[in-house]
Amino acid sequence: MNTMLANDTPISPSTVVQAQLDAYNAHDVPALLAIYADDAQQFEHPATLLATGGAQIGARFVARFAASRPRAQLLNRIACGKLVIDHEIVHGDTDDGVSAQELVATYEVEQARITRAWFSFGTLTRLRVALPADVPAMNALIARSGVELSAGFYTPEQADAVTRHVFGVDTQLVADQTYFVIERDGAMLACGGWSRRATLYGADRAKSGPDPLLDPASQAGRIRAFFVEPAAARQGLGSMLMRHCERQARAAGFSTLELAATLPGVPLYLASGFAVTQEFHLDLPDDIQLPLARMHKRL
Repeated sequence: MNTMLANDTPISPSTVVQAQLDAYNAHDVPALLAIYADDAQQFEHPATLLATGGAQIGARFVARFAASRPRAQLLNRIACGKLVIDHEIVHGDTDDGVSAQELVATYEVEQARITRAWFSFGTLTRLRVALPADVPAMNALIARSGVELSAGFYTPEQADAVTRHVFGVDTQLVADQTYFVIERDGAMLACGGWSRRATLYGADRAKSGPDPLLDPASQAGRIRAFFVEPAAARQGLGSMLMRHCERQARAAGFSTLELAATLPGVPLYLASGFAVTQEFHLDLPDDIQLPLARMHKRL
């Protein structure tokens, strides 16, 4: 179904919905209200009424944009007659973290305006600042990740040794609020962070003295201790952590980042724009040597 402009150019329902998506990502409430019909309705699928008419729909958009500065990423679109169905990931950005929620939106378009919209909300993935109460769960996740995701990169003996003697939470990062967790529908799936301090790697037990602050003008910030639940590997959680940490470090005045990577993490860091500057090994108990890579990136 197409509606004609005055110059006989057809406006398809898909074009109308794309204009809506563009206005949403621009946080342009007047443009959105011009696309919705005056008596339009929004529903949570299948029939829970969310808003009716421009005043209510506009108020929903204003509140949504103020809460998390969202951006919709279109994954797929299906058009059939006056209906357009979008499959999206809606990314949010708040003061204490970021989020990503799967969404299926169905739009009914008549006379080049959206008359009804139905929203089906999927899983919510949220990145937030780690709290002291999270430390036991983070250490348990780190232990699982350190052993299981090292397969194919380290021997079982190497993986066990680094997990027991090196891996773990550096609680200074938690106190500094530069360490984060990712949850999906309330379940912790990943943790990681950045640091404005000198320590390059290791948990509390690896420290032997003060951990001084770095000078952003002359020193590189640190990327620290990214770990993902094995069942959630290769779902983009490490990249989500990295994007947030880079934004935070840049806002703190750092122009470069440095990290010490275990071999399972090297592919993620290379994909994130880091380059290997040094290959070295860590001496662990029982004469175990663990290969590592020092990596660097300019923001």
